[in-house]
Amino acid sequence: KLRAAKALRFDAARPEAVGKVHSTGHLTARERIAQLLDPGSEVEFGAIAAQDSEGEWVPERGGVDFVGSINGHTVITSSTDYTDRGGGYGAARLEHLLSLSHQERWPIAFFVDGGGSRARHPRTGLGHLELSGQIGRFTLFDGMAELSGWVPTVAIVSGPSFAGHASLAGFSDMVIATRGSAIGMGGPPMVEAALGLTLTPQELAGVEMHERTGGIDLLVDDEPAAIQSAKRYLEFLWDHPDGQADPSAEDIGDLIPESGPYNIYPIIQALVDSESILELRPNFAASVVTALARIDGRTVGVIANNPAVDLGAISELAATKIGRFVEQCDAYEYPIVSLIDSPYTTIETDTGPQPGVSRWHTRVLQTQQRRTVPIASIQLRAAGGFTGHLMAGSPTGHQVPLWQVAWPTTHLGVDDPFTATRNFNSFDDVVEPQETRNGLSRLLHHLQSSADRRSGQSEKKHVIDTW
Repeated sequence: KLRAAKALRFDAARPEAVGKVHSTGHLTARERIAQLLDPGSEVEFGAIAAQDSEGEWVPERGGVDFVGSINGHTVITSSTDYTDRGGGYGAARLEHLLSLSHQERWPIAFFVDGGGSRARHPRTGLGHLELSGQIGRFTLFDGMAELSGWVPTVAIVSGPSFAGHASLAGFSDMVIATRGSAIGMGGPPMVEAALGLTLTPQELAGVEMHERTGGIDLLVDDEPAAIQSAKRYLEFLWDHPDGQADPSAEDIGDLIPESGPYNIYPIIQALVDSESILELRPNFAASVVTALARIDGRTVGVIANNPAVDLGAISELAATKIGRFVEQCDAYEYPIVSLIDSPYTTIETDTGPQPGVSRWHTRVLQTQQRRTVPIASIQLRAAGGFTGHLMAGSPTGHQVPLWQVAWPTTHLGVDDPFTATRNFNSFDDVVEPQETRNGLSRLLHHLQSSADRRSGQSEKKHVIDTW
């Protein structure tokens, strides 16, 4: 009887539902998990929900929960099943996994399409395997708040995600969405009941809007691409044994014009390992770039002004983008490489000066001051106003830059970088662009690895701002 009940949860037992999923170009909940985890590493949690009065086992509905591994590293993963009761979940099993994640410091990847929580089955005549209260240390939202800054959390949205499902995404460090999906608090039925408007999920809360406004970190074409991006994000927790320079590294000295706008991406690519860049929020506040990458296999966070967009100016939205990314790097012990080049701290928008800009910029300054991970700053050309402080922080009693260098193309008002180095100690050195990657690599290998730094922590440094 137990085997028969568990078999009902497998895709082979529900061909009609599986066919419906495949007809829309999506994966089933179990296919998602199979693509995410190493084969043979998975342990399922909560397959059975209850036993009825006649002794029959009742399978859990609405989703699947697993512990497994990605490239040998343990993770927790959970997927709602939109074909089964709209992906509505009973939160207690997931609350147990959140507690386990906190206890063992295992990262989590969620698939969160669905319409929120659902009512549990009637208790009369059912012997529940889960308690009426929480199983473990946390309730659902309390647990997500506690995990912030302690373990990386990734949410994948590949369909309509509303109410509690959207909240799980909002709590997560990394939100990856597929084209055509939607994220909102009140779904189409609620909007129609309250306002009389009939809207599709995409019309109401399409992810393309969230991409422009910073509500998601990455927009991809389909679920396999989302799963690969989630794996890449989580793998940055661990250094790779080696890494190869990009072929463009040889031409890095020719990539910056003497004046005017230029694209920062080729310079980032030339400094880090080949094909190692994972950019976050690429189409939000595009005057700055935030990305995870590797240098000789070591994980780094990269922040950079992009002179191709508003000359790299740090607007109100760009400040929020930098601040949150620095918080992530600091929480998970990723050293930061900062590439500085903007003549302005901020710009005026079409509607005039930006309201609240002073508060948003001080958020970045506070984040940089609180940061304890090393930062290496490289000034490429200009650093007008507070640009240098926002991009690299101010030297303080508890934290000085790991490496503060300039390229020969740098200018500081009337001073060239050589004069600034000699007279004011603004930089540790002026280095050739072709020498920069080697200097960064050697310094990173003098540092304790990110994993070793995390292992020495008994509590988290701080939460990561949800915005």
